[in-house]
Amino acid sequence: MNPFASRQSPKGWVLPTSLLALLIGMLGSLAVLKEGARQRTVASLPDGIRQEFAAGDLDMAKELVNLREEVSKLREDKTKLETKIAETGNATKEINDSLQETKMFAGLTDVVGPGIIVTLNDSKKPPEEMLIADNGVVHYLDVLKTVNELFNAGAEAIAVNGLRVGPRTDFRCVGSTILVGAQKIAPPIAVQAVGDSKTLLGAINMPGGILTELREVDPNMVSVEPAKELVIPAYDGSTKFRFGHVPEVKN
Repeated sequence: MNPFASRQSPKGWVLPTSLLALLIGMLGSLAVLKEGARQRTVASLPDGIRQEFAAGDLDMAKELVNLREEVSKLREDKTKLETKIAETGNATKEINDSLQETKMFAGLTDVVGPGIIVTLNDSKKPPEEMLIADNGVVHYLDVLKTVNELFNAGAEAIAVNGLRVGPRTDFRCVGSTILVGAQKIAPPIAVQAVGDSKTLLGAINMPGGILTELREVDPNMVSVEPAKELVIPAYDGSTKFRFGHVPEVKN
């Protein structure tokens, strides 16, 4: 018997070799599958990115695709937002224009425009030259009638000695002074009216009007002049309502 002879079975190499071959096969299959998935991913990329990254980092290519999609969506959202802002801006402008018109109608804003200025002053004649001494004095009714005639002639805004005449402005006599609202004024009294100058001049100088009456006493008690541009201040009196309110809208 040979002492150097191996005790191992002649077929002992078969099992290790088989396991090694199986492992190599599995690795090869995984490599083929991975390459197939990579090729499919590359094929799904847009042309420009596929050419740029076909041989490069596939993960980076996919990230680039995602970023481009995100940028595209942000641009779309930005366009929608700009459209909304433009639509909202137009609506806001319309609301603001409507509000300004309403405030101007109520006398709550300054008004600029052409018109006329009517100045009323006490007569300088001595009392003995008048049938009634009180005739040569400008009363609150003279001012009120002048304002009413101007409004009737189409005046859009009126101020008396710089005080805007509003819906609640009243005229009263207190002693020798005239109250316009809560403000005392005294002659000379300037009545400024914004409107069509020719129409206002024709109406305020009509026979039988208040200015005619004053001129009959003393022509110097009245002066009227057109104005290319007048600035009528906003009404600064109270706008609060204590008892009245807007009725509810019933459907």
